[in-house]
Amino acid sequence: MSNSQIVESRSVHHVAYTTRDAEATYEFYNKKLGMRLLHAENHRQGDGYFRHFFFGMGAGEAIAFFELQGVGEDPEFKTEISTGLGLPPWANHIAFRLDTLEELETITKQMHERGIEHIMRIDHGWCTSIYTLDPNGIMVEFCVTTDAEEFTQTEEEALALLRLPASEIAEETRKEDTIGELV
Repeated sequence: MSNSQIVESRSVHHVAYTTRDAEATYEFYNKKLGMRLLHAENHRQGDGYFRHFFFGMGAGEAIAFFELQGVGEDPEFKTEISTGLGLPPWANHIAFRLDTLEELETITKQMHERGIEHIMRIDHGWCTSIYTLDPNGIMVEFCVTTDAEEFTQTEEEALALLRLPASEIAEETRKEDTIGELV
């Protein structure tokens, strides 16, 4: 295949998760985070139905949810994509980009004013982020790149780190010393 035939993604169209409670999910993303409900649809399938609805993340991108009833799901399914699988809550999450630390402060204040109490802030060196859980147990992050140069690596540098044997991971990379603060 020649380079002229390669098609690359231009951005994220949407990412989709499940919810047991469409109304609580709407309340969180629309009323607490201020994301506009862009689109909703309801579909019958067999003896059940599902709802599929989308919130705007900006730049034409969306986060979507499915509320399922009797369409083949396990009745005990978990919406907590990390802890439901026995993983730490941060292992699977969605991160929304902000451009400035001032925007991060503003969204933190807005989240508190709208009833989100548990917000953790972490300075990762190359970015600063705040984290909370949505009503489905999904970790939500707002992230500002504060040092693009520190984040930037060549593919060779990144691949070398990706393939570094576990025994060679430096002690100073330990994360317990960098746990964030509640804000």
